[in-house]
Amino acid sequence: MLLISILFSIFQTSFPAKGADTSITFWDMLMTVDNVRDYDGVRIVVFFLPTCGHCIDEIDVLKDIDDDYDVTIFELNARKESTNQTLIDFKANYTIPASWILGYSTDESEDLFQIGGVPTSVVLDDLGRIVSVLIGFTGYTTLESKIDDAINHRTENYNTDYDTDPFQQLRALFIIIGVGVGVVVVYFLVKSFRSK
Repeated sequence: MLLISILFSIFQTSFPAKGADTSITFWDMLMTVDNVRDYDGVRIVVFFLPTCGHCIDEIDVLKDIDDDYDVTIFELNARKESTNQTLIDFKANYTIPASWILGYSTDESEDLFQIGGVPTSVVLDDLGRIVSVLIGFTGYTTLESKIDDAINHRTENYNTDYDTDPFQQLRALFIIIGVGVGVVVVYFLVKSFRSK
């Protein structure tokens, strides 16, 4: 067991866990590519369509959350257009706060979260880790609990289905190998003591 612990700690120092590498790209209001990971704090990314009734209903919930918490809210239209006019109209029609970031989602971001319906809301903590992916209209209480998990880093409540840490599977493999080596070592130690 000591050998396993030593191997695991060497591995952890060689490959530290990455926290802030969730890449969610989007086309901003200037029609240039931006990335949610380049922003600070707790973030809420909402994939929406301007013609979606539930998306429109969720705006009031997001405004209340924005009033009560220090979060950055991204509204990403899931249907990219060649100009930002739809975003300008959406911002004006629904009085979207100036602090919110509007844009068009990219295919890569939609593929990451398998966007099949809107609204889909992604909550990220201040380290860029995915806390939750909420599909459909999300009420204040549910969103508030996910933000509370993000603020307090309650990782046991995080949704790991979308883990973007490239070393996660490699770490698991090394743990399995370490346990296997440890078992073999213990086996031969026990065998050598029995023969003496």
